[in-house]
Order: sequence, then C-alpha cells, then structure tokens
Amino acid sequence: MKKMKNPYKTHWYHRQVSYWLNKDLERDSGDIEDMEVIRLDPLPGTTPSKKPPVRIFLGTEPGQYRATRIFVWSVMQARNPARAYEVHLMSNATGISREGWKTGFTNYRYAIPFWAGNKGRAIYNDVDQIYLQDPAGLFDMDTKGKGILAISAKENAVMLIDCEKMANLWTIEDVRAGKKHDHFKGAMVKADMFGEMPGTWNSRDAEHPQEEINCLHYTTLHSQPWKPFPAYLRYREGPLYSLWHDMEKAADKAGYLLYTKEHPSKEFGRLIAQYQQMHETPETFAGYQIKKHFKTVADLAKATGATEILDYGSGKAINYQTIQGEPENSPYRQSESLPGLRIRCYDPGHAPFADIGEGPYGGVISTDVVEHLSPLDVPWVIDEMFSHAGGFVMIVAACYPAIKILPDGRNAHTTMQPPYWWHVQMALAARRYPNVRWTLICEEKGKLGRRQSVFSEKSPSPLD
Repeated sequence: MKKMKNPYKTHWYHRQVSYWLNKDLERDSGDIEDMEVIRLDPLPGTTPSKKPPVRIFLGTEPGQYRATRIFVWSVMQARNPARAYEVHLMSNATGISREGWKTGFTNYRYAIPFWAGNKGRAIYNDVDQIYLQDPAGLFDMDTKGKGILAISAKENAVMLIDCEKMANLWTIEDVRAGKKHDHFKGAMVKADMFGEMPGTWNSRDAEHPQEEINCLHYTTLHSQPWKPFPAYLRYREGPLYSLWHDMEKAADKAGYLLYTKEHPSKEFGRLIAQYQQMHETPETFAGYQIKKHFKTVADLAKATGATEILDYGSGKAINYQTIQGEPENSPYRQSESLPGLRIRCYDPGHAPFADIGEGPYGGVISTDVVEHLSPLDVPWVIDEMFSHAGGFVMIVAACYPAIKILPDGRNAHTTMQPPYWWHVQMALAARRYPNVRWTLICEEKGKLGRRQSVFSEKSPSPLD
C-alpha cells in the first residue's frame, strides 16, 4: 500500500537559506524557575461555578509572543464566564536541556504532571492553536479510566491529562534527563493509558468545517498566520488564515495585553528589585547610551514640534544637565545637544527618577531598557511609552548579550531577540496609537562587528 503523504509537512523548499546554516538551534536550558500563570476569574455579575478551574498548560517560547497573546484571547472569548481558568505559560523553564528539540518547548508537555502537583486534570496545548469553543468541554470529558486523551497515540499537540495517573509514567526526572517522545509515548501505551478524543479538539488546518471545530491547530509551519520565524521559513497563506487575523484585530480593538503595568509578570518584580540593587553602584546604569542617538532625537522632535520629552529608563541621566531655576531634585534635565527640549527622566530602578509624571509628552525616548525586561513585559512597557507620547516614540533595542550580569547570575539582557521580533512588538503597539510617529533601532553584534537595523512607521509591516 502506498504511504499517505503528510499534508502538514514543511519541505526543504519552504525553508530559508538561514535555516540550513543554523538547522540545530542552540537553546540553553532556560532561566525561569517560577512559571507565569494567567488566571481568568469568574466575571463580575455571574454566579461562580463550583467546578474546578480549567487548567491549561501552554507550550510556548519568547519568539511566539504574538501567538501566545491570541491563544489566551481565544480562551477568553470561548470560556464559561462563571468559571475560573488558568493558563500556565511553559516557557524557558530552568534545569531542562532543550538540545535537539524541534521547538523551544517540545518536551515540556511531559513535565505537566509534575508542574500540576501530580493531581487533578490538565489540558496541554501547543502555542499554534486557538479555541473556538469552551476548553471546559475538553477538560470535563470522560476519560474512561485513561491517563491521556489525544487524537492518536502519536499526535499529542492537544491532550487531556490525568496528572495523578501519569505521575509515575511522565516524570520530571526523565524530562530533565533528555528522554525523547518515543520514551514517553511508549510508557503511556505500555501502561494502557491512551484514550482517543474527538478530532475536533485538535483540528489541523482545514481538517474539519469551521463550525465543527473546538480547537483549531495551525499545524503547517510555513502557513502559520503570525509568521513567527521569517528568517527560517518562506510563509504562504493557508487555511482559515483570516480567522486568526480577525481574532488579533479584535484583541487590538479591546486593547488586550497579556500583562499590564497594574498586573505585570512575576518576573518583572524580581528584575526591578535586582536593578535597584545594581543602581547602588554609581557607574551602573548611568545613562550613557542615549548620547549616541541625540541627533535622531533632535530630528524627531523638530519633525513633530516636540518641546518636552520623556526619557523612559534614563538611568542616572549622566548625559544631561540640570535646568537653571529648577529645584535640585527635579526630574527635568536638558542637554546642549538637544536645544529647546526639556527632558523628563524616568527610571523605576532609580529612586530620584521613579515617578513617570502625568504626560503626555511631545515624545518618548528609550535606550538600554527593553532588552532588560522579561519578554512578557516588553509589550506593555512599549504600550506605556506610546500612551505617554503625543508626537513620537524612539526605542533602541540591543540584540546581543550584555557585559553586565544580574545578581542572580543571569545576563542583564534578559530578552535577546532578533530585529524582526522587536519590529513586531513596535508594530503591534503602533496599531493602537496610529497618530504617533515611531522609530526603532535594533543593534546587533557579530563576527563582522556591529550593525543597526532601523524601522519606522514607513517600514513594511511585519503584521501583514
């Protein structure tokens, strides 16, 4: 019998040349010890359900922020408003080698029983999926005594897991030891723990009519609508492509972000505490970097008529001078290189400049800041910059390791992503503030030296 062709396969001709030059991506073991969890409580005005929270463990990675946001948004649209939901973001987990993994989260799924306390139920989802129906329908499904429900023993991109039954079969020790898919699937089958669930809960591309789909899986890598890795894949439009984009537009219109200033990630607080500690050394985070970009700032201010700007993450503002007549402790500064501009300094890690002020400001500038954040906090911080800007935003992002090391031993550049990723973050924020001009400067270091990639509102959008 002739073997059926895999309709979801990404072939060599779908790959960019850079993929073949760097086929085996070097991934470290991650640095996140405490998993981020997005909790969706029962909505006000409803009678809270007595059923347990629907626990979803999402396999994701920093490069997939755009898909992560819309996955969670899809859960919010499909959920039972009276019930609690939890989305556990499995990303960059510490102590787990990712050598040879197809994605940055490939084998995290087998650690779910451990991360769930070896109790209760959990749903596993890959990040390349969206819910069109309430995931509680899967969470509450009758497992008929099985430990795993999936569409087949081999295809486990969506699973319902009985964590107690799987606790001794899928262990954190085996995950940390680097055991592969075959080991975990074999243990499941040998123990007779596999049960089949309806295919509509893992509907791959156009596998089912849209009205029948519970969970839509954009399986084919080179037709995923959010185009996460254009340096490695040649993207084309695929089935139900516009459905995902319509969902993203709805999230944009609602102003939805995974995290906000009022509710940042847990990692944000840990990082700020370390930066406050590092600021105690006079030469640390002095604010040297902005000087290199004074000409760009001056040009943007002139083009937009700005007279007062906010330096977001100014450090100790060493390149500015005090303004005559201003109080000694004033956050306002000036520079001979920026004539006619009042600069308000803001840095949450440096007490004298910890107040952002009222705004709006004619412009917002930021250097040596965004790469020091958790990837999950970058979007809301950039959004905050846009929200305080009346005329323009200029951000400089470093795409390479820092010289500085955090007190906990990590590199101070906690978000190291390529220029495309930063361009996506900027374009997403700009879509919510269409009247604000913006410039993004990405700085890279390589064997051939430094180089800059500059993007602006005139650059082709990475969101199309």
